[in-house]
Amino acid sequence: MLAGQFDGSAHLCADPSATHNDAVTTVTDHNWRHTYYQAFHEWSPRPSARVDTARTHTYTDAPFPADLPDFPVAMYLADPHGTYRFLAFDFDSTQTPSIGLADSIADALAFTSTLRSLNIPHLVTASGSQWGRHVWIRMAEPVAAGAVRSLARLTKQLHSSLDLSPLTNPRTGCVRLPASAHRSGTCSTPVLPDPDGDPNEALAALSLGATMLDLRRLSKHLTMMLTVLNTAGTTEPTPQPKPRTPRKSPRLEVLTGPTIVETRAPAIRCNLEDDPRHAALHAALSTPIRPRDDHSGPAFSALLRMAANGWRTDDVLSAARTAPALEYLRTGRYGGTGRVQRPDIDRFALRQWDRALAAWNRWTQKHPCRAETTTDKGGRFRAHQIQHAAGTDPTQWSGNAGVHRRCVLDALCLIAWETGRTEFDIDQRRLALTAGVTQPTASRALSWLRENGWITRVDTCRGTRSDRYRLDLPAVEVRTESQGVPAPDPLLGTRLHQTLLHARHDLWTSTGLGGACGATHRALLSGHHSTSSLSQATGLPAATVTRHLRLLQDLGLVTRCGRAVKKVVSAMAAAAVKLGVAGVIEARQRLYTAESLMWEWWQRELAWRRAPRSRKPVRAEHPLPLLRGRFPTGKDGRADFAGALGRVLASLSRAVALAA
Repeated sequence: MLAGQFDGSAHLCADPSATHNDAVTTVTDHNWRHTYYQAFHEWSPRPSARVDTARTHTYTDAPFPADLPDFPVAMYLADPHGTYRFLAFDFDSTQTPSIGLADSIADALAFTSTLRSLNIPHLVTASGSQWGRHVWIRMAEPVAAGAVRSLARLTKQLHSSLDLSPLTNPRTGCVRLPASAHRSGTCSTPVLPDPDGDPNEALAALSLGATMLDLRRLSKHLTMMLTVLNTAGTTEPTPQPKPRTPRKSPRLEVLTGPTIVETRAPAIRCNLEDDPRHAALHAALSTPIRPRDDHSGPAFSALLRMAANGWRTDDVLSAARTAPALEYLRTGRYGGTGRVQRPDIDRFALRQWDRALAAWNRWTQKHPCRAETTTDKGGRFRAHQIQHAAGTDPTQWSGNAGVHRRCVLDALCLIAWETGRTEFDIDQRRLALTAGVTQPTASRALSWLRENGWITRVDTCRGTRSDRYRLDLPAVEVRTESQGVPAPDPLLGTRLHQTLLHARHDLWTSTGLGGACGATHRALLSGHHSTSSLSQATGLPAATVTRHLRLLQDLGLVTRCGRAVKKVVSAMAAAAVKLGVAGVIEARQRLYTAESLMWEWWQRELAWRRAPRSRKPVRAEHPLPLLRGRFPTGKDGRADFAGALGRVLASLSRAVALAA
């Protein structure tokens, strides 16, 4: 999927006035006040209002004053029947921010940016206090209190400074109307993004009114944004499920990234034609089982063959959702030939995978000579060559960009070590998750490695198939090797796995640390203790290394004498929680999985559209119910990628909630 198709953070990008508070223009001319007051007096849902004649912030019900008074006046938002005619989003904060804008102003800017993107007429006013903002929406038709209450609570989840009282109480909910006086002596004035804007034009725009369709679009947009933010880790992280117990056979359990649809192994898709074992296994997985036949036996046999071929847990879970031969993992027998879906497919599949792994481990212990699952076709030797060449000059991997490039290169070497191949298809999102970087960073790293001779692109992507790359050795590195390359290290795969496991920790996604600080910590764990030794190992300046050590010491990862703490795993987890980045990698995994699912959905939609009318494929054939329907489109008939991504993310979030 192209990154430009959808930007989940667009609604947070407010106008240029969001960076400097003094750039927001507040109208101070008094000529507009009577015009505003008379307009709202005419639009008022009730003949009465709430007034504060004593200026003590004590409002009482009274007839709506005919002329603009010198005391505060609050207008009811709902009519006597309890249906809303006005929506007033009150963003208020009494705390003075130490840095940047107040929460109320930032929330108001983000919310109005959403309204502008949806072309919903609105008016923004300063409530009279220093940090208060009111966002007014006039409804062209009455709105039920339940719909307004749901919209208000949804907005509250995105913008915490919103006051829910006016929008959740139709009987007494009211907000001080524009142009009304404040008890401090000021008045509620329009906030215009244009310094030369006319307040009367803002009033005219508000008079157009919003419809129920506008509110549904707003609710749908906010729901999608909330889902994106939750899965991208920018809000409070969701509770994490209890970690599973490590397995006894780490050789079969190499954590190289989460599963992405339409790929057999993490970050790669090997050519199955040159390995009959893989081709035969995929053929067996694609063979459906007749309803009357036994389903458990073929499924367990397939799991044993997966273990023998070095499949990983995430690959098994992906196959369990789609492979016809693994129907037993998805459904249970009901009646004679009927089958009913299991309540927790992943948990049941993991339990069966544990049984298959245990059986395979027992067999390999009895037959150690026949247990080799990887046929080396130059991949392991090439990975060792590249690692030796990359270690000769640490300065080219210094800085955050250099560290990310080295992590991507290490991920490629780990793939080559595991598969024994020098050529494989690379899914950038899966590669990014393996290396602990974002997809754009992985794309830039691949371009840099290609330009500098580390890899060569031998085939371009087509549909859901990724680019094919070949691992190469830069010629300059080969010429400078005076002593030759030592014998391949049999533990290279384990070392690469441990390095990448450390590199993709949530802790290094924090803005204050980054990948370079993670490289310093890895060098410290590998035995480099002095500043000069750490600087030489990482290629970073001594001053940068010293700053990293201070940051790590503040987070409890380094002792006062400059040594790494003994309980590294728990210390890193606690530091991630302290910095508020716990769960970022898992959220990124869900986002990338949703993007890949959406792209596969769109490719199926294109195939359906391009097929002749007499030979249209059946949409219901896809194993995932979410992708069986038609791809969402807008009013103009164009593909709605944002809506499709929101639906996929919502489905994944529900699946995660059920699994938890």
